Amino acid sequence: MRSIGVTGLAVAASVLGFATLAQAADMSAVQPVTIQTETPTDRQWTLTLGGYVTGQPEYLGSGNYEVGFMPIISIDRANELSRFSSFNDSPSIALFNVGTFELGPVANMVWKRDEGDSSDLRGLGDIDYAFEVGGYLQFYPLDWLRFRTEVRYGFGGYEGVVADFALDAIHFADYWGGLTVSGGPRLKMASSGFVDTYFGITPEQSATAISLGNDLAPYQAGGGVYSVGVGGQVMKRFNPNWTGSIFAEYEYLTGDAADSPLVVQNGDRNQFQAGVSLSYTFFLGIQ
Repeated sequence: MRSIGVTGLAVAASVLGFATLAQAADMSAVQPVTIQTETPTDRQWTLTLGGYVTGQPEYLGSGNYEVGFMPIISIDRANELSRFSSFNDSPSIALFNVGTFELGPVANMVWKRDEGDSSDLRGLGDIDYAFEVGGYLQFYPLDWLRFRTEVRYGFGGYEGVVADFALDAIHFADYWGGLTVSGGPRLKMASSGFVDTYFGITPEQSATAISLGNDLAPYQAGGGVYSVGVGGQVMKRFNPNWTGSIFAEYEYLTGDAADSPLVVQNGDRNQFQAGVSLSYTFFLGIQ
């Protein structure tokens, strides 16, 4: 799957998340993304724990879905808690931050794929966990518009490079006690090391799969534009400690990933995921 962690929730999240694209033009209703004057307590460290319960494909390219869980573990200073974040953001640290522009290191983990996860994978063997490290850059060309890109090198389950690009229009809605509604387009690029690992089929794998009744021909996949899509999210901070959200994402596989027999015969190039999250923030009193 994508990360450890992603459905009637899809409809609700899509409607609320994608509505922001139409609302974003009304800049007078948008709460600007600005840094407020800090007090001494703004610099204290916090620990946020929680998780996402998600509906997600059984494996990359699958047409069947399962319930998954992705933990939320975050350490931030108190003054960073109000900043916008998306479900797609990998854990990161801002080494350079001037409010409208920031960059720093990023890390992620891709969940393992076991042959026993689905009958569609018979004969293909297992893929171990993959760990990704790299960097991110994000900036706000407008108060209500955020661009973020991450470039990560993966090792372990696969060896290669992936790059994610996301544009989010952000709207603060006063109804229901105050919600942050966001959404926008997505694009993912990946090297052949990533795509061939999850969508390629070696002659040996093909022979084993066919002997087990899984008629998959050999296939070698190359890199390039992996997918395009769109996502939306609704987030609410109930009080300084509790935060919840719902989200929905649509991803359309392209290139060699979409043409793989694993997708054409057994799966679906249309990929959906949706979920809800709940987290609790501890204020540690340490500056």
